[in-house]
Amino acid sequence: MTQLDSAPEPERHKVAVFEDRYGVAAYSRLLALLDEPCASFADIAAQFGVTRERVRQWHLQFRPGAPRGHQRRRLCLKHQQKRELLTDPVFRAFYRQARAYFDPQRFSLIAARTGFRRRSVRLDGRLVVLRTTRTSETHADGVAVYRLSPQRRTVDFVYYQLSPDAYLFLPGVLVPASGTTFVDHAASKYWPYRNTFAAAHPPARPLNHGDSLHATTE
Repeated sequence: MTQLDSAPEPERHKVAVFEDRYGVAAYSRLLALLDEPCASFADIAAQFGVTRERVRQWHLQFRPGAPRGHQRRRLCLKHQQKRELLTDPVFRAFYRQARAYFDPQRFSLIAARTGFRRRSVRLDGRLVVLRTTRTSETHADGVAVYRLSPQRRTVDFVYYQLSPDAYLFLPGVLVPASGTTFVDHAASKYWPYRNTFAAAHPPARPLNHGDSLHATTE
């Protein structure tokens, strides 16, 4: 049984009338567009072959408490700024790996003067900084040695991207102010922090793929 099947009869009738005129699944498509702050009323109007005024009426009818006008445009700007973060390779790798571990309510973006910070986020209010690494040498047996950049200010965690699919997630207290190296081998003292966010206990439930990080100001 779908959510619509359990809806009151007037609601089902309203949907039936709408879809009879605009096509199968048109109602759910309209709601999705109304919930997308960057979808302009002009764009929606063009898709349904109606005027912008008609879309405005639908917005009031079907989403009466939803943001409108300037507030909707501000939400669109914030949405675009979040998407811009994902063009950054380090943030994108961190986000892809973190979302398998953390509930979205645990993470928050940090607002910058324009957009959001690309190299720091908060986890349960604790500061996480994102860093790249470089291979400083390779052992004779082929084991890579990564140079971990210094962390001179106090932070709670440091995420080091080793490769697109490998990372370290270290408590900040373990990173010397002068920097250090990581030998990519099970004997390394940092090995327990490789490809895991276990340092940020307690563990959280895995995320659904539709979840996203929340934005806060600082």
